[in-house]
Amino acid sequence: MVPIQTLAAVAEKGLVCADQGELLSSWTAKDEPLSSVVAHWFDDKRVSTIIWQRTNDDIDMQATRRGIPYETNMLSISWKLTTDNSERNISIDRETGRRSVMQDGQALITVDCEMFDTEKAFQEKLENITENLQSNYDLAIANHKL
Repeated sequence: MVPIQTLAAVAEKGLVCADQGELLSSWTAKDEPLSSVVAHWFDDKRVSTIIWQRTNDDIDMQATRRGIPYETNMLSISWKLTTDNSERNISIDRETGRRSVMQDGQALITVDCEMFDTEKAFQEKLENITENLQSNYDLAIANHKL
């Protein structure tokens, strides 16, 4: 993994940000699906976000359609997300590779990110996460935990 801060440009790069505990956690009937597992793909001007959602018994990836404009400097990559009448500031610390979500001056979540220099490696990681999440969910169903 290449440190994020060594790369001047983020275009055509991907980040997968996850709390490793979340990837291994048990499922319950009330889970808000995978709030701390997210991926981002950067083009020249916009960042697209990929999240995982549970739809019935299937784990699906969902991506933003157009992406959101981002800003970058030598310290961070950042953008604003407006949802449900609230604004969240998303930032990636270039030195640590950590993703933070801030709302009203409070950190909602902070997780580590892994960077991918090629779209192929990024897509392979996304597929691997989807398969692992689906396997964990299927095992929970098989064990009658839901």
